[in-house]
Amino acid sequence: MSTRSEVLVSISELPDAMRAGAQLLDVRWRLGEPHDAGYQRFLDGHLPGARFLDLEAVLTGPLTDPLLGRHPLPDADQLAAGLGALGIEPELPVVVYDEPGSFAAGRAWWVLRWAGLSVRVLDGGVKAWTAAGGELVSGAAPAVEPTQLRLTVGHLPTLTADEVAAFDGVLIDVRAPERFRGEVEPIDPKPGHIPGAINRPVGLLWDANGLLPSDDELRKLTHPEPVDGSEPTLRHPGGGRDLPTGNRIAVYCGSGVSAAQTMLALAALGIEAALYPPSWSGWSADPERPIATGE
Repeated sequence: MSTRSEVLVSISELPDAMRAGAQLLDVRWRLGEPHDAGYQRFLDGHLPGARFLDLEAVLTGPLTDPLLGRHPLPDADQLAAGLGALGIEPELPVVVYDEPGSFAAGRAWWVLRWAGLSVRVLDGGVKAWTAAGGELVSGAAPAVEPTQLRLTVGHLPTLTADEVAAFDGVLIDVRAPERFRGEVEPIDPKPGHIPGAINRPVGLLWDANGLLPSDDELRKLTHPEPVDGSEPTLRHPGGGRDLPTGNRIAVYCGSGVSAAQTMLALAALGIEAALYPPSWSGWSADPERPIATGE
């Protein structure tokens, strides 16, 4: 199995995946929308067999500390309860999907992998399904028998704010360029970016149809310039296997959602980066943290 096929499933591959027991989750969500907007779109039309996964209720922990950001990670018990209510069987694979412009599937993919589950993202999501002639079904998903899950988290690398401050690799900020430069800040406490970060906007990583570009195009979009004049190298955080491209990689966004979408793209190239979950919302909430502006 190629690296890309380990993280993505195509529309043509989905029927076989479903017949093999894959559990299909619709995780449509957009920043700034009413909480139930994604579920309403699910009710209006979703892929046959899908269940709705609520990003705010299941994939986001309680908002108890601004330094943890706007979308803190859930603990194992919260995640197990939310997935268990959907009847998720931990020994079976999961396929998640959203729609172009929504980065929720990346968040779901990352959080479920962080909890040790096998999960892939449907490349192109709802739009790719309907473009291929697939029909949508409306209404609520059929009732399922809840499952009792026992999950452990921490299966993927993350960084704390102190670790980000001391990080000596490549730190990627995936927000829009104007937010990175500090020209505007519509959501978080202060404008700017973490000193030393480079900007690779997540929106560039997906085409107009919500499909992941080719590996060659992805490399052009994601690979940072070498910092020492050598051939660029992306390394596994924590001293793991070096991958052709000289630096460890960490990623952040506004609150830890769209950064996961970039990490999905990197994973398609065989690169396992570290996530800073609080992202800019957590960093900028701390008056002791330095802030940079401009390029």
